[in-house]
Amino acid sequence: MIYFVRHGLTDWNENIDENGNVNPKCQGRTNIPLNKNGIAQAEALREQLKDVKFDKILCSPLDRTKQTCEIITGSLENVTIEDRLIERSFGEFEGLTRTEFDFAGFCSDKTKNYQKAESITDVEKRVFSLLDELKQENLENVLIVSHGGVGCVFRSYFDGIPEDGDYSKLIIPNGKPLIRDFK
Repeated sequence: MIYFVRHGLTDWNENIDENGNVNPKCQGRTNIPLNKNGIAQAEALREQLKDVKFDKILCSPLDRTKQTCEIITGSLENVTIEDRLIERSFGEFEGLTRTEFDFAGFCSDKTKNYQKAESITDVEKRVFSLLDELKQENLENVLIVSHGGVGCVFRSYFDGIPEDGDYSKLIIPNGKPLIRDFK
């Protein structure tokens, strides 16, 4: 089984706009730490997954994922920091809220090239290559701690890409495991 965990909440995930509504900022590769709610989510995950013996643990190199992973596992000693699990680079959209640019288009348009942002096709290539490698290893249980954008691509590997190509429909909640199997 593959246990995919999106990191716990950060202040940017819980950004409140001028109208009092939650309007997340795009974190991408900005190295934002967990907030108190994110730490609580990771602690709940530790309890939820305490009886699972992981044969392999992979984690994105960003602090919010390493914090989440360390809380779940108790240590980063047996964790492989995997660059292919880093969040999608939002480039010129980094730090903007989802309403400040065409977020849905960013999540679905495979033909558009951005000045700095990583294309969804490039995210697919790196995440799919990692999953293809894991599939060949025949491990019983693998923990992956990563990000929302990577999680969408992870889900598409197992569940397929939405017909309209909108990856935002596949977003995994923060601090919740998504369990899949190669079989």
